[in-house]
Amino acid sequence: MKEPFVSFIKANLESRTLLITCGLPASYKTETSEEIAKIKGYPILRSDLIRLEVLKNEDIFDAKVAGNMNKRMSVYDELFKRADELALKDKKGGMILDATFVTQELRERAAEIAAKNNMSFVIMQTSCSQEVSLSRISKRTKEKYESNALSPEAYLANKSKFEAIDIDAIKKKHPNLKIKHLTVDTCHDEMDSWLIISEEKR
Repeated sequence: MKEPFVSFIKANLESRTLLITCGLPASYKTETSEEIAKIKGYPILRSDLIRLEVLKNEDIFDAKVAGNMNKRMSVYDELFKRADELALKDKKGGMILDATFVTQELRERAAEIAAKNNMSFVIMQTSCSQEVSLSRISKRTKEKYESNALSPEAYLANKSKFEAIDIDAIKKKHPNLKIKHLTVDTCHDEMDSWLIISEEKR
């Protein structure tokens, strides 16, 4: 399967959808989610921005802080809290949670919010080569904040923690939840070159 990203999103995402990004640093999670927001009108909750608030007294660029799973969980806790509130406030629309979602447990927590609020659940996995991601990371700066993943070490730390996506496990917990797992090839910087290369449905 190879389908242009934009036309696929226009045709295949329901209005009442909770979509999470999932992928390694600099694989264009934010870039793809911003385009979906423009197409579908979904608001975005970004972990990179929530981190600035939750860890405001910490050096978020320090590898010990960035890699500390307890600190990461505190950011996700706030992300899920806001997602829950947004789903209750707007009972018709969708939303995007833009984060790395490295573990299956985090994906299942997002799925729980979707199930509870009668939403479809989409895991959008962004995929590009390590070489491409590291090249993009090399252009990042602390001043022009995009993410706290600013080094090859930060990329590799995420890669070592990244767990395989298991949508069957989510379906088992939430039998009535409509689930999609999309993989987007984001090796090229231009949106016109992004392709949906796989779609699994449960």
